[in-house]
Amino acid sequence: MDSSLPCPNCGHSITEETFQKYSNPFTMKCPHCGAKFKETKVTPWLLVLAIIVAPIFIFIGVTLQTYIAGFWPFIEKIPTAFVFLAFAYPIYASYEKFNARIIVSKGILQLK
Repeated sequence: MDSSLPCPNCGHSITEETFQKYSNPFTMKCPHCGAKFKETKVTPWLLVLAIIVAPIFIFIGVTLQTYIAGFWPFIEKIPTAFVFLAFAYPIYASYEKFNARIIVSKGILQLK
């Protein structure tokens, strides 16, 4: 499996690690030439997956917060998103890595 895609503007390879750094699939830029591009083949499916996974992440965050609050009561006052990122970041990071791998293996890049 190839771990990079060519930039539609300059042709330089854009790696899976680069795709992991993008905050969302709608604001991607080539690290070499700065051209803005979008991915059109798998992004809609990744958005559907995000809608399905978001409640699971919320459930994990609330469960972690409740469990940890038994040991440290001040955790109840901290927003759940911060608790999730602090204690379950590896789950989120593997989700982002999965998204990047799918975009690289099945995606099609087009200039904006």
